[in-house]
Amino acid sequence: MKKRILSLAMAACLALSMMLTLSACGKKNLEEYFNTDTMQKLVTSSVAQYESQGMELKMYAEGDELHYDLTLTTIETTDDDRSVYAEALEAGLAETAQTFVDAAKDVQKSVSNETGLVVVTYFDAAGVEYPTNDWTWDDYTAAAEKLTDASTGQYGSDYPTLNGVWYSLIGAAGDDVVKDGTLSFGNGLKETLEFQKNLVDNKWQPEPASGSKVSDMFAAGKAAMTMGGTWLVSTYKDADFNWDIATIPTPEGGRKYNSLHKSFWTISKNSKHKDAAKTLVKFLMSKEGQKAMSLQLGNAPAVQSMMSDGYYRVEGKHGPSNWDVLTQSTEEARLGYTMVSSTPTFELYDQFNAYVLGQTSLDEVTGAQVDKANKEITDAQ
Repeated sequence: MKKRILSLAMAACLALSMMLTLSACGKKNLEEYFNTDTMQKLVTSSVAQYESQGMELKMYAEGDELHYDLTLTTIETTDDDRSVYAEALEAGLAETAQTFVDAAKDVQKSVSNETGLVVVTYFDAAGVEYPTNDWTWDDYTAAAEKLTDASTGQYGSDYPTLNGVWYSLIGAAGDDVVKDGTLSFGNGLKETLEFQKNLVDNKWQPEPASGSKVSDMFAAGKAAMTMGGTWLVSTYKDADFNWDIATIPTPEGGRKYNSLHKSFWTISKNSKHKDAAKTLVKFLMSKEGQKAMSLQLGNAPAVQSMMSDGYYRVEGKHGPSNWDVLTQSTEEARLGYTMVSSTPTFELYDQFNAYVLGQTSLDEVTGAQVDKANKEITDAQ
């Protein structure tokens, strides 16, 4: 998942002469020799050498290839500047190529390979690509672990403060979420609770907060990833770091599920300006009104025929660019938890958080608390 900046192979570094080739009989091949104490001492000294230069080295043998994978620990590239770094690294490598050739010659004296390559590859610091629309929970977890940096206080993932994220994850894990007018959960709820608890327990994601303690750690640069509603596009458009969007990840074997959030324009029966209010509602639901709201909020329009107009693509200086994800998310959208009384779903979300914090049990949440929410939903109908 690293972003490769440059990869060069120097051919024939091990093929010195026919005499050396013939004398190689009975020797170990390159992969076998790489695991010897002699070679591992060279690897250890090389790792230390590059570390002092601000680079991490992963050195390994594969067939006829001796690999030097170098990560630039202080540089995170973008698509725009990666070619610039590649040119500079290639020029520098041309000057130091003899060092790799000399090392290869020393190794060749002890191996049976007739020919070989020294492959030098440079990666940038982050080593994690942007999420894609086919990411699984395992992909998300691995990235959260990789991107967490305790020394700087950065989490790999922010905690989902929107209850809709929870219900979308539950639906992605296969549960109906809502069926016949009440909440309908099974293993999907259990899997989602365990997925979120694992991220928090490993400190790859902060603990859930409430009230005034809730903050957007992604916007503050203290969390590398976050999950939320599409309206966050307009919130983050002025961020001073590179960012992009993807659909919500799914568990292995799961399905795509995005909770469709609905809003209504209503007119109070006690309004003294019903005619003016009706005119406003008609405007807001017209193409002109939908365009104005899309430009302001960065949200997909309610009039689906307007999706191709792209007015919702309110792009900031540093992102996003993966706009097709919004079209895909509308195709995956489902009227789930928003179709029942909202108060019980918010109270149940509080119970999800309590489980993550270790304040209640899995059986309590998936049993008694779900039953309590459904009773309140039924009573409100």
